[in-house]
Amino acid sequence: MNKLKLIIILFFLIFFSFLNSTISEEVLIKFKIDNEIVTNLDIINEENYLISLNNNLRNISKNNLRELAKKSLIREKIKKKELLKYFDFKKANQFMNKVVAELYQKLNFKNKDEFKIYLSNFNLKLKDVNEKLKIETLWNQLIFDKFNSQVTIDAKKIEENLKKQLLHNKNYIEKYNLSEIFYKLEANENLTNKNNLILNSIKNNGFQNTANLFSLSDSSKFGGNIGWIDKTQLNEKIVAEINQIKSGQLTNPIEINNGFLILKINKKEKIEKKINFEEELNKLIALEKNNLLNQFSLIYFNKVKQNIYISEK
Repeated sequence: MNKLKLIIILFFLIFFSFLNSTISEEVLIKFKIDNEIVTNLDIINEENYLISLNNNLRNISKNNLRELAKKSLIREKIKKKELLKYFDFKKANQFMNKVVAELYQKLNFKNKDEFKIYLSNFNLKLKDVNEKLKIETLWNQLIFDKFNSQVTIDAKKIEENLKKQLLHNKNYIEKYNLSEIFYKLEANENLTNKNNLILNSIKNNGFQNTANLFSLSDSSKFGGNIGWIDKTQLNEKIVAEINQIKSGQLTNPIEINNGFLILKINKKEKIEKKINFEEELNKLIALEKNNLLNQFSLIYFNKVKQNIYISEK
């Protein structure tokens, strides 16, 4: 009987401790996107999500992390409002298993169960992450549907550049493990000042955290990491910059796609491989097409954003 009483007492102690910790965080409205409310708890959850994708974000200041989470939430809410005009979110569930698998594999988890346990460390649930991935996936589909017919590729030029690269490298291929920061200048920004701001942030916060803070690329959520890229998949301007630096170093800002790109070489490899010309050419054309669609994505998002009213409390 005494043992039973002890168990009951412990249960209530744990329960009230949990209750106090839950209500101690006062719920406050931080801003509105049209009529949709975003609270401080939404921002905290977004911070946790971003840290789960890039653990190095624990090292940046609370203010920078909070600002990053706010911008991320605003982008997500604006995209979802636009997507609801075109897609049934329930029907989109049918292809999400593959998208989730791609994410947990990118984060080096073997299966969904391992990923769920990892997310629980950040007070996150798989269904919440699933919703975020769904928004990004449907947004990419929307951009493809709207702008694919407007994308024009100079396949002849790509083919000529590829022939030049393969002229002396027929039996091996060079690969680079790269991270990127892609940025554009706002109307009131100066290129020198913007470059200095980003380079100082890299020095103080590290490349990954700076990618989170400044990069406009989809890779920003993963600290700018884009993984292994064959040398043949990069244009001449980028290859020329990479050839000047060693692993661990940064390129100078490269003007590309109406913006600027800073690359970091994480590793270099040279592998013996018989190169299939047609296969490499198709990869390059697909990559160039994807780059152009990313431009359309930024333009379209900014256009949609202009019609959204955002008010901060």
